[in-house]
Amino acid sequence: MKKDFDNNIPDFARRKKALKIILFLLVISLIILAVQLFYIDNLSYLQGNLAIINSFLAFILLFLYILLTADMYVTINRIKEREKVEVPNEFRVDAFKQTYFIVLDTVILIIFIFILVLSVVFKIGVFEIIFSLFGIAIFSYFLSAMIKSRKYSLEVQNRNIKVLYKNQEIEVLEIKDIPFVAFFGSGKEKVKKGDYPIMEICNIKGEILRIPLSLRNYWLMKKYFLKYDVEISDTYEN
Repeated sequence: MKKDFDNNIPDFARRKKALKIILFLLVISLIILAVQLFYIDNLSYLQGNLAIINSFLAFILLFLYILLTADMYVTINRIKEREKVEVPNEFRVDAFKQTYFIVLDTVILIIFIFILVLSVVFKIGVFEIIFSLFGIAIFSYFLSAMIKSRKYSLEVQNRNIKVLYKNQEIEVLEIKDIPFVAFFGSGKEKVKKGDYPIMEICNIKGEILRIPLSLRNYWLMKKYFLKYDVEISDTYEN
């Protein structure tokens, strides 16, 4: 189980080497800038422009150094938090509420409805009406799917997983009846910053249960299925 997560730990060797190079260039740039500022009254027009360019270069190098260092720090802390997660014999997992994304989709849906109303009232054109109807259909679907999925929860007891919807039991899955589990980001193909993990549990009947997860519950459920040697596909890998 631990080996799978170890394979997903990023190699910081190149990052550390890049940081050393950036720091070295930053120090050189700052030294040159200090000399340029010391003799600022004696600089020619060209030398003055070079001093301005060097100051911008120093700022960019400093920004990159801080950004890469902060990103590495956050990643290391996330890995430490992941390692702390243990799989108890009994636990409950609630679906990720996706509140921000629901609000965002609702706002976009309202915009499309507004466009549709304006298109009909002012007879703007058929294209605008079709475009707004298409947008309304798409975002209504995603909105209803997110609202529905947030009502799921799981109660895990050893090798049994009780599936609840609105806190009412709808199904009990045994680990032996789960041949495959997939994890991926809410952005599907390519995981971007801000994407949340989604879990799909496939049973022997071919039925699929899809549940959005918080980051901690993603780690917990993945470790749980690894514990019982369930086949896993993970494109989220966080």
